[in-house]
Amino acid sequence: MKQYILGIDAGGTFVKAGLFDAGGRELAAAKERSPHLDGRGGRREQDPDALWHAVCSSTRELLRASGTHPCDVLAVSVTGYGSGLWFVDENAGAVGNGILSTDGRVELDPASAPDHETAVQIERLVSQRMWSGQTAALLRWFDEHEPTMRSRVHRVLACKDYIRARLCGDMSTDYTDAGLTGLCDIERNSWSEDALGLLGIAQWRDTLPAIGPGAETVGGITAAAAELTGLSEGTPVIRGVVDVAACALASRVLDERHMSVVAGTFGIDQTLHPQPRTSTVPLLQCRYVTGEAYLASEGGITSASNLEWCCRHLFRAEATNDGGDIYQMCNDAVLRAYGRERLSGMMFFPYVFGGPSGAPAGVLGAVAEDEFDDTALAVYEGITFAHKADIDKLLSGDDAARPSVVRMSGGASHSPVWPQMFADVLGLRVDVAERGEIGVRGAAITAAVALGIFPDFDSAAAAFTPSMRSYEPDPHKVTVMNGRYSRHHALTAALAAVWTSADDR
Repeated sequence: MKQYILGIDAGGTFVKAGLFDAGGRELAAAKERSPHLDGRGGRREQDPDALWHAVCSSTRELLRASGTHPCDVLAVSVTGYGSGLWFVDENAGAVGNGILSTDGRVELDPASAPDHETAVQIERLVSQRMWSGQTAALLRWFDEHEPTMRSRVHRVLACKDYIRARLCGDMSTDYTDAGLTGLCDIERNSWSEDALGLLGIAQWRDTLPAIGPGAETVGGITAAAAELTGLSEGTPVIRGVVDVAACALASRVLDERHMSVVAGTFGIDQTLHPQPRTSTVPLLQCRYVTGEAYLASEGGITSASNLEWCCRHLFRAEATNDGGDIYQMCNDAVLRAYGRERLSGMMFFPYVFGGPSGAPAGVLGAVAEDEFDDTALAVYEGITFAHKADIDKLLSGDDAARPSVVRMSGGASHSPVWPQMFADVLGLRVDVAERGEIGVRGAAITAAVALGIFPDFDSAAAAFTPSMRSYEPDPHKVTVMNGRYSRHHALTAALAAVWTSADDR
């Protein structure tokens, strides 16, 4: 009998599924679109039926395309985006749409935020900053704007927990997703009663799920889920971990020497620590999947989602005229432009979904001689600079990590030039996994450890990600990019000051 592990990665736009053998080799992959819904008042939501359909469809296609018999699947593990929230009833049915972590309704309603002194107290309790897409902030919003919702909710779940509940009925969560809610004491791996009280949402306590390790079997595929997914009833389901932890794990980020950079829809930069960071409270922080370290993260919606926006709204004519793949065109353009001795002075500010201190998105420094190549380079460079600004915060303070290598994942890591730009901007070697979808692989690694196929995460990650391609920083480019980053960083601060003062008038 053949033995396989199935990993699922649920994002805000796509659901991806991958099939792996017990030795860590990826055998097949499938992907289904599960688009988000943009609504009034900054809302960014997901249709629960559409997401579930994408999970079922991608799983069926994976089994069909690989010729895998359902009985040969040892286990299923799911990962997905953190924060945001999913409300479910006693039968794991969704109550309303799921809310993505990029949701902006709270940001547009600042009056509902706690005062500064209270926010500081909460941050100390949960070891991370408060922000608008956080579960804690969204629960406050519902109490104020939709007060009847709480009476309809049985559990408040993360995205991957909602999918797992549909697969097997289990409605728990793990250390990583619990940590990213802004409601968890991450040292004790328990919900913080004090934080709930300070936020004024203690009445939600009974809806919060039990917390357990990600690498643990929590149920089996139900008869209903088996019929829809093509899996066998009773197939073990693993609790799983949040996507940023899955990406770090599959990138073999296992100690303080490694920094994880996830350059995708959301930019996330992460380091590992023996205790929670306190000198500089990070945007996100949770107990790592290994249980023996803490994952501290900085980031924002300033990463590759800005390239996607540019491709849809700015570069569409270029793609239409050429008739090719716009993303491949961008890569080719940046390869040409980045190889020049003298770079264009144009700079792109990747803040179309919001910038630091209110800085606006835009392009500065363009001249008549600039062409598409220069524009594409400015977009790639600006996104890389936004990551560096977050990484500088991540590496500040006396309890900061001192990484010697960057492990990069996300859509930008597939580019033939972008990882080299990251190496030159950060002055560190950048490693990129050679194959497959990294989040799906992280989910599968978690399952392999839960099943006892590997004794620990180190050996499992080495088997599932045996090789990486490396990009060494170019000394000349490091000097050039340092100067350009200093200008970009100063301009961001100046733009924020002017833009926010104009809003005040």
